[in-house]
Amino acid sequence: MARAIITASPFEESRASRLGKRAVLWFILLQLPIGALSSYRAWVQIKDLTLTTTSSTLAPGVVVQSNLVSWARVESDARIELVQGQRVAMLGEVYLPRNHEPVFDPRPRHGSVSVALTPAMLDGFEAGTATLRATAVGRPQWLRVPPPTVREEPVTIAAR
Repeated sequence: MARAIITASPFEESRASRLGKRAVLWFILLQLPIGALSSYRAWVQIKDLTLTTTSSTLAPGVVVQSNLVSWARVESDARIELVQGQRVAMLGEVYLPRNHEPVFDPRPRHGSVSVALTPAMLDGFEAGTATLRATAVGRPQWLRVPPPTVREEPVTIAAR
Protein backbone atom coordinates (compact mmCIF):
# COMPACT_ATOMS: atom_id res chain seq x y z
CA MET A 1 0.00 0.00 0.00
CA ALA A 2 1.23 3.43 -0.85
CA ARG A 3 1.73 6.03 1.80
CA ALA A 4 1.26 9.74 1.34
CA ILE A 5 4.40 11.72 1.79
CA ILE A 6 3.86 14.30 4.50
CA THR A 7 6.22 17.21 4.57
CA ALA A 8 6.16 20.00 7.11
CA SER A 9 4.72 23.21 5.79
CA PRO A 10 7.13 26.14 5.84
CA PHE A 11 4.32 28.24 7.33
CA GLU A 12 3.76 26.14 10.44
CA GLU A 13 5.14 27.50 13.70
CA SER A 14 7.23 25.55 16.06
CA ARG A 15 6.14 25.03 19.66
CA ALA A 16 8.92 27.32 20.92
CA SER A 17 7.75 30.10 18.60
CA ARG A 18 4.15 29.80 19.83
CA LEU A 19 5.28 29.86 23.47
CA GLY A 20 7.49 32.87 22.81
CA LYS A 21 4.60 34.77 21.22
CA ARG A 22 2.35 33.97 24.19
CA ALA A 23 5.01 35.14 26.64
CA VAL A 24 5.41 38.45 24.79
CA LEU A 25 1.62 38.90 24.67
CA TRP A 26 1.29 38.30 28.44
CA PHE A 27 4.16 40.72 29.12
CA ILE A 28 2.43 43.43 27.09
CA LEU A 29 -0.92 42.78 28.78
CA LEU A 30 0.67 43.06 32.21
CA GLN A 31 2.35 46.36 31.29
CA LEU A 32 -0.87 48.05 30.06
CA PRO A 33 -2.33 48.91 33.52
CA ILE A 34 1.06 50.20 34.67
CA GLY A 35 1.29 52.35 31.55
CA ALA A 36 -2.25 53.69 31.97
CA LEU A 37 -1.60 54.71 35.59
CA SER A 38 1.76 56.20 34.68
CA SER A 39 0.17 58.19 31.86
CA TYR A 40 -2.40 59.65 34.25
CA ARG A 41 0.38 60.56 36.72
CA ALA A 42 2.32 62.30 33.92
CA TRP A 43 -0.73 64.36 32.97
CA VAL A 44 -1.99 65.17 36.50
CA GLN A 45 1.18 65.73 38.48
CA ILE A 46 -0.17 67.33 41.65
CA LYS A 47 -2.46 65.00 43.61
CA ASP A 48 -3.46 67.42 46.37
CA LEU A 49 -2.62 70.87 47.71
CA THR A 50 -4.01 72.37 50.91
CA LEU A 51 -3.59 75.73 52.59
CA THR A 52 -4.51 76.32 56.25
CA THR A 53 -3.97 79.02 58.85
CA THR A 54 -4.51 79.10 62.60
CA SER A 55 -6.40 82.39 62.24
CA SER A 56 -7.99 84.32 59.39
CA THR A 57 -6.48 87.49 60.87
CA LEU A 58 -2.75 87.58 60.21
CA ALA A 59 -0.52 88.84 63.00
CA PRO A 60 2.89 87.82 64.32
CA GLY A 61 2.69 84.27 65.67
CA VAL A 62 -0.04 83.03 63.31
CA VAL A 63 0.97 79.76 61.62
CA VAL A 64 0.38 79.25 57.89
CA GLN A 65 0.75 75.70 56.53
CA SER A 66 0.59 74.16 53.09
CA ASN A 67 0.57 70.41 52.39
CA LEU A 68 1.59 69.10 48.97
CA VAL A 69 0.95 65.59 47.65
CA SER A 70 2.60 64.82 44.33
CA TRP A 71 2.40 61.71 42.17
CA ALA A 72 6.24 61.92 42.10
CA ARG A 73 6.61 61.10 38.43
CA VAL A 74 8.52 64.40 38.15
CA GLU A 75 9.85 66.94 40.65
CA SER A 76 7.34 69.40 42.04
CA ASP A 77 7.32 72.29 44.44
CA ALA A 78 4.86 74.52 46.25
CA ARG A 79 5.14 77.99 47.70
CA ILE A 80 3.08 80.14 50.03
CA GLU A 81 2.69 83.82 49.16
CA LEU A 82 0.97 86.73 50.84
CA VAL A 83 -0.65 89.06 48.30
CA GLN A 84 -2.05 92.53 48.92
CA GLY A 85 -2.60 94.70 45.85
CA GLN A 86 0.68 94.79 43.92
CA ARG A 87 2.76 93.64 46.90
CA VAL A 88 3.65 89.92 46.99
CA ALA A 89 5.87 88.26 49.60
CA MET A 90 6.93 84.62 49.53
CA LEU A 91 6.54 83.11 52.99
CA GLY A 92 7.78 79.55 52.42
CA GLU A 93 8.50 76.84 49.88
CA VAL A 94 8.65 73.02 49.76
CA TYR A 95 10.34 70.83 47.11
CA LEU A 96 9.46 67.20 46.38
CA PRO A 97 11.83 65.01 44.35
CA ARG A 98 10.61 62.36 41.94
CA ASN A 99 10.55 58.65 42.72
CA HIS A 100 13.60 56.55 41.81
CA GLU A 101 11.73 54.68 39.03
CA PRO A 102 8.95 57.19 38.32
CA VAL A 103 7.23 55.25 35.52
CA PHE A 104 6.81 52.08 37.58
CA ASP A 105 6.54 53.53 41.11
CA PRO A 106 3.01 54.89 41.70
CA ARG A 107 3.54 55.93 45.32
CA PRO A 108 2.80 59.60 45.99
CA ARG A 109 5.20 61.83 47.91
CA HIS A 110 4.11 64.15 50.69
CA GLY A 111 5.63 67.43 51.77
CA SER A 112 4.59 70.39 53.83
CA VAL A 113 5.78 73.86 54.68
CA SER A 114 4.78 75.56 57.90
CA VAL A 115 5.55 79.22 58.59
CA ALA A 116 5.06 81.17 61.81
CA LEU A 117 4.59 84.79 60.81
CA THR A 118 7.04 87.35 62.19
CA PRO A 119 6.77 91.15 62.23
CA ALA A 120 9.45 91.29 59.52
CA MET A 121 7.30 89.15 57.19
CA LEU A 122 4.38 91.55 57.56
CA ASP A 123 6.48 94.71 57.02
CA GLY A 124 5.35 96.61 53.96
CA PHE A 125 1.78 95.34 54.20
CA GLU A 126 -1.02 97.58 55.39
CA ALA A 127 -3.76 96.55 57.79
CA GLY A 128 -6.75 95.24 55.83
CA THR A 129 -7.72 92.51 53.44
CA ALA A 130 -5.17 90.33 51.67
CA THR A 131 -4.91 86.90 50.09
CA LEU A 132 -2.82 83.90 51.09
CA ARG A 133 -1.93 81.87 48.02
CA ALA A 134 -0.40 78.39 47.77
CA THR A 135 0.85 77.47 44.29
CA ALA A 136 2.13 74.02 43.28
CA VAL A 137 3.89 73.39 39.97
CA GLY A 138 5.17 70.25 38.28
CA ARG A 139 7.59 69.85 35.39
CA PRO A 140 7.21 69.29 31.62
CA GLN A 141 6.05 65.86 30.47
CA TRP A 142 5.14 64.86 26.91
CA LEU A 143 5.95 68.35 25.56
CA ARG A 144 3.35 69.81 27.95
CA VAL A 145 3.81 71.97 31.01
CA PRO A 146 0.82 71.40 33.30
CA PRO A 147 -0.99 74.42 34.70
CA PRO A 148 -0.17 75.28 38.31
CA THR A 149 -2.47 74.14 41.10
CA VAL A 150 -3.52 77.15 43.17
CA ARG A 151 -5.32 77.45 46.53
CA GLU A 152 -6.26 80.87 47.90
CA GLU A 153 -7.60 82.00 51.26
CA PRO A 154 -8.89 85.51 51.97
CA VAL A 155 -7.32 86.90 55.15
CA THR A 156 -7.14 90.13 57.08
CA ILE A 157 -3.84 91.68 58.16
CA ALA A 158 -4.13 92.96 61.73
CA ALA A 159 -3.28 96.55 62.61
CA ARG A 160 -0.03 96.98 64.52
